[in-house]
Amino acid sequence: MSPPRLCLGFGFSIWLCLAATAQVPRSELDVHHPASRSSSANGPVDMKSDHFFHSVLENDRVRVFKVEIPASQSSGIDQHRHDYIVVSLGKNDFEIAGGGMTFPMQMDNGEMQVLKGGALHRITNRSDQMLRLLELEVLREVHPEQPVCGLGGRRCTDGRFGHSDTGTYTQSTLFETDTVKLARVELGPESLLPEHRHQRCHVLLALADVSLRDETGTDQEREFHLKTGQAEWYSQALVHSLKNLDKQDVQFITVEFK
Repeated sequence: MSPPRLCLGFGFSIWLCLAATAQVPRSELDVHHPASRSSSANGPVDMKSDHFFHSVLENDRVRVFKVEIPASQSSGIDQHRHDYIVVSLGKNDFEIAGGGMTFPMQMDNGEMQVLKGGALHRITNRSDQMLRLLELEVLREVHPEQPVCGLGGRRCTDGRFGHSDTGTYTQSTLFETDTVKLARVELGPESLLPEHRHQRCHVLLALADVSLRDETGTDQEREFHLKTGQAEWYSQALVHSLKNLDKQDVQFITVEFK
């Protein structure tokens, strides 16, 4: 499994793409004009009104959208009012235009970027295949410029991994700020992620189709199945383990909200 990649954007006026603990090669951010469609909107549209954005989850902590834009087409003029995280579902080639600037973006499957909210922007698919992204708008902000770890700060060191008769797993914190903690989990075929604790509410996001058995410390268990881009919300702190029910590797991310 390839290592995760993360980039950090500080708004359209100064867009910086920083390596997170040497995990991300610096992107080329040359400015050029997008091949965008015309829009009848005079201002930003709510994401729910843009037919390329599909609501996955919404509560008082986060809004999650799955973005699907056909080849060579563009979204409307959208705006995230809060900091947000972009996750690539598959290999994607697109550009984001806003504030008089245009920025090309090439993202591999599972690669993530953290972007500051507030800027008007339009997404244009530059490839000949469907663009698929997840966007997580964090309603209490991400504060990426002040990381606890990752995002150009000190290395996150609380990862864990294992190889035993229960299979193989890795659980890696990619970054943490004063408001969120994002981790990536990889499970081998029919493997178990051992019992672990989440201190607060969190969301699990599938990077591909997954089937999991969730077991809590109270001898309760349940199974759930997520398609690519779907989410499972946990409303409170808990101790649990997760077992991959598939006969193939699976990957997903968790975002814990403070």
